[in-house]
Amino acid sequence: MMRIAFLLLALLSLSASAGHAQRTPALGPRGGVSRSPDQAYLGVQGEFGPVFEGAHLAPSLDFGLGDHDVKILNADLRWYLIHLPETGLRFYGAAGPGLLLSPDTELGLNLTVGLLIPMKAHRRYNLEARFGLGDIPDLKLGLSVLFSL
Repeated sequence: MMRIAFLLLALLSLSASAGHAQRTPALGPRGGVSRSPDQAYLGVQGEFGPVFEGAHLAPSLDFGLGDHDVKILNADLRWYLIHLPETGLRFYGAAGPGLLLSPDTELGLNLTVGLLIPMKAHRRYNLEARFGLGDIPDLKLGLSVLFSL
């Protein structure tokens, strides 16, 4: 887990060279699976910014489905790291607090790597892997569909 954290921090340090960031505010549904607790989740995600030096605010709220009634509020800062020319694909890294709202209130840190896949009319998909440090899910794999505001 620590290797992943160091890799993400190294990638975030390259953010100054990203250049092509997503500037359209967006909001949309998200879903996926998590480990520890093992469950599926549904939620909503936004993206706003840049808020400073290329960092975008990407808040989300997830509702666990299954045996555990888990609700998690995430407040990530996202940096677009690599833009693949002529494809529109953008790799990103993110970090931010995760607040577990139920069954108990706990706080942790999310480290995220993801891929933005553009669609027509400023819509986009986000595929991501989210690694949790602390009393939040250890791993979340998810997909979100964001629509421009």
